[in-house]
Amino acid sequence: MDNSNKTKITAEEGKQELFIVREFDASREKVFKAFSTPELLMEFFAPFGNKMRFNYHNYQTGGSYSWYNEDQKGNVLCTFNGIIHEIEAPIRLIQTSEFMELPERGHVVLEKMLFEELPNGRTKLIIHDVCFSVADRNAMIDSGMEKGLIEIFNNLDHLIRNSKL
Repeated sequence: MDNSNKTKITAEEGKQELFIVREFDASREKVFKAFSTPELLMEFFAPFGNKMRFNYHNYQTGGSYSWYNEDQKGNVLCTFNGIIHEIEAPIRLIQTSEFMELPERGHVVLEKMLFEELPNGRTKLIIHDVCFSVADRNAMIDSGMEKGLIEIFNNLDHLIRNSKL
């Protein structure tokens, strides 16, 4: 496995949506399991040496979750709540996500993750996010989301290389 997998983010000007595409050197079943299992998410879904923790999770169709990232001193950096609309292993996961530290509630993102099987036991992850407004979508992009995602995906690569999946 090499580190040549690149994260591609596509966000057309004036649209409320964005697409994130990343390939992984692991089977679709393993990548899906990583994104749909809270114990595995906590292993990789926090960038820059931070930790992901759950307030609660019910990872099934119709379930919900609340998680947060904390820094190395235990300070909460961000909290997200959401509803799991559909989990169809190992094909797709559809959920909402709301960043809870905003002064106003309701900036919810609808997210669809597709796990596409590639040759040689590889997987393409396609994430389609839809925001309520272009301003929300732009704020998400301007927050440094790309650097964080690249780090998170690299963390998952490390988990895969160390056979923890």
